[in-house]
Amino acid sequence: MKNLIFLPIFFFVTVSSLAQSSTEVYLFDLTETEKGLSVSNPVNISNNEGYDNQPSFTEDGKSVLFSSTRNGQTDIVWYDIETGTKKWISDTPGGEYSPVLMPDGKYISAVRLDPDGLQLLYKYSIEDGSSDVLIHELKIGYYAWFLRPKLIAFVLGEPATLQEIDLNTGEATIMYQNPGRSIHYIPGSKKYSFIDKSNSDDWKIMQAVSGNAKWTTKITSTLEKSEDMVWINMHTIIMGKDDQLYFFDTRRQAKGWQLFADFSIYKLTGITRLAFNSGKLAVVVDGK
Repeated sequence: MKNLIFLPIFFFVTVSSLAQSSTEVYLFDLTETEKGLSVSNPVNISNNEGYDNQPSFTEDGKSVLFSSTRNGQTDIVWYDIETGTKKWISDTPGGEYSPVLMPDGKYISAVRLDPDGLQLLYKYSIEDGSSDVLIHELKIGYYAWFLRPKLIAFVLGEPATLQEIDLNTGEATIMYQNPGRSIHYIPGSKKYSFIDKSNSDDWKIMQAVSGNAKWTTKITSTLEKSEDMVWINMHTIIMGKDDQLYFFDTRRQAKGWQLFADFSIYKLTGITRLAFNSGKLAVVVDGK
């Protein structure tokens, strides 16, 4: 994972989400075998009342960032996997969502939702938590770093659009309309994937090439009404639904989505956000 050119994050919170549901972030060992995939050793790394969500790994795979409820709002947490310790990064009047370590390794980017409804993408210093606006003009919901210093972002509007944003030039290019929240680099390629929700009865996982708005192709349909996914290698997608995890192998598309884990044995359900790095799978579920 250290050679990736893209750091994935895929989440967004609107003003209506201030009354947030209780969610937790669990960390699993993910094992690949000739027979398929398996998960084991669940650890609740948030273990906190309220909203804990939107995990992303640092590039070295040693830590997980996520949004966590503190004093009635969400702040950024840095979780060290080896020691099991947490460090709070942000402390602002607003709530922080979708935290991810930026390519320079010195800052964390996150969507901030302020009490007045202003929603912008910020960067936060790892050292002291100080923050600055990254993009002033666009109301970004979900985003991912791609081909530094580019972002692929879900931008709110009527309709919502998928845009490529160059931070050096400030240029933003509309690539697609009606995207979903899950945007990912496809490992071992110069492509990214996103969810096409233009057809409410058939959400699709699409792949695209940066800079070419016309080149988009369908990979497969999502599980019904599910949109949170993650790539674990250049061929394999993981997606959850209710209390089950499925994988899809792009080399064996005829097999479709294949069940490989049932979280009912852990008494966990409501699988949504996913993140992966170095044999570790972070999974967001409902409650504890």
